[in-house]
Amino acid sequence: MKIYLGTVIFLLISFGFGQTNFPVPDDGYVSNRREYALINDYKSLDIDKSKSKITFNFIEEETSGTIGGLDFTIDFNPTDPDNASFKGTALVKTLDTDNFLRDGHLMWEKFFYKKKHPKISFESTQVVSFEENTYKVIGNLTIKGTKKEVIITFTLDDQKLSGVTTIFTSDFGVNIHDEREKNKLDIQFFFPILK
Repeated sequence: MKIYLGTVIFLLISFGFGQTNFPVPDDGYVSNRREYALINDYKSLDIDKSKSKITFNFIEEETSGTIGGLDFTIDFNPTDPDNASFKGTALVKTLDTDNFLRDGHLMWEKFFYKKKHPKISFESTQVVSFEENTYKVIGNLTIKGTKKEVIITFTLDDQKLSGVTTIFTSDFGVNIHDEREKNKLDIQFFFPILK
């Protein structure tokens, strides 16, 4: 007995097969299951803010230092970097290069202009898993009112989240030297994880 393809297709359509909107009993099970699927069982990292720090090295002058007054929020789940976010600020007045006179000069209008721009801020726009336990955090860094996109490379272990990036201070209107390459600043981020 031959069954023609057209007849089969007609029967399938008639009985509603192939449709994506099957009627679903209104017992709450499906909607609850859908909501549960959105719940991520892995908790975001719990950062020890009291021990977190940012350090830097100004390459041309062979000068290292720190910046404090950190106020930040890190919502980071290593299993779900697409939904991670990094946002925070640091206080310009806390810049410390272990030289009182130099630190005072850095507050002047010519440099960081603390009076008008008391904070340095960063806000991520994207987080990408790069290699094992390595993540690229792309975002906007604002210094002295100038916003530029930067990429911070973070590595994760069971004790800390560590990050590095390089900027040129002259890109943000902080001209320590006339030549851009001489304004290179390496920045390190240290965020210990609470157990």
